[in-house]
Amino acid sequence: MIYFSLTINLILIIFLSLAIYGLWIKYAKTNLIRGFLLPGTIVHELSHALMCLITGTTIKELNLFSPSNTGIKYDKPRIRFVFDFIIVSAPIFGCAFLIFLITKLLSNPIHFNSSFHESHFTFGGFFVLLRHIADAVWITFNTLLNQLHLGEIRHIIFLLAIIIFTVSMSPQKQDIKHLILGFILLSFIFFFLENINVHLLRYGWWNFCIEEFWLITILAISVLVPLLLITLIIMGFTKGYMLAFGQKGKSKGSGKEDSKER
Repeated sequence: MIYFSLTINLILIIFLSLAIYGLWIKYAKTNLIRGFLLPGTIVHELSHALMCLITGTTIKELNLFSPSNTGIKYDKPRIRFVFDFIIVSAPIFGCAFLIFLITKLLSNPIHFNSSFHESHFTFGGFFVLLRHIADAVWITFNTLLNQLHLGEIRHIIFLLAIIIFTVSMSPQKQDIKHLILGFILLSFIFFFLENINVHLLRYGWWNFCIEEFWLITILAISVLVPLLLITLIIMGFTKGYMLAFGQKGKSKGSGKEDSKER
């Protein structure tokens, strides 16, 4: 069931990161936000580019270091859907790898303990799985709050890296269908392999990668959810302030102009 759990986590990350990125770009100072997210954007676009090279897809344009014009353009892949999925999903794994790498370079500043617990593939087991994901996210969030010390530089770097690279996992809207269908299909393929006794998890390197990826996806959700809530709260206060004070200022000004015209 860990593959289905990862699929659920990834789908949550797709929508959460897309919502946060969209709100930040739309309502905040665009150049400031793009500049803040630039390291993640570079990793995002390079991940696309690497998979284009691996799949033999022609890259027509690649801009990396311009905050206002960063992106990649490429021709249609030779094998549709399969190569589409590989290319569009690459930034999620690229950003996840950077989070893993930075965590190790900083000597694991936060010690998380949200291991995966297997459940049976049944209707009831699905809800047990959802509850386990929710519990793991809550435990991870509390661990982050309790162990984070903003007085230590490595903790600050770790927090900024988590925010930058989780938000930078955000896909393009037109890529969502490839991502969701691709991840669901992958989870069923791995489930089928397990049922015909092809147990990939018995290999140490694969088990290590899956466990680390599970932890990173849980960490990403535990950061993205409060980020989205904070963003919505700030937007609400800002809009309330504009309605309460901005509109009054406008109406006063328009009244003066009307009296002059008369």
